[in-house]
Amino acid sequence: MGSSALILLVLLGLLVWFWQDTLRVRELALGAAHDICRSQQLQLLDATVTLQRVALRRSAGRLRLRRTFQFTYSSAGDDRRTGFIITRGKHVEQVGL
Repeated sequence: MGSSALILLVLLGLLVWFWQDTLRVRELALGAAHDICRSQQLQLLDATVTLQRVALRRSAGRLRLRRTFQFTYSSAGDDRRTGFIITRGKHVEQVGL
């Protein structure tokens, strides 16, 4: 196996890891969106969150992925507002309405 094939294999592995990790964190963000909408008596529209931004941030001396997700919600059913969830690693850092 040549060095270029090995590099390609490592990059492919990193891509698969990133995709699976993002899916897990997305489920965490969706749960946070459900929780905040339920506690504020809001309706979570489309029942989904969308990934808007990914960045590397240092936390406790380690680099972690910081992801920003957006979701839409409604207070009366006839309006549409946007909220956000910021995760760092596998933890919800901030939720905003």
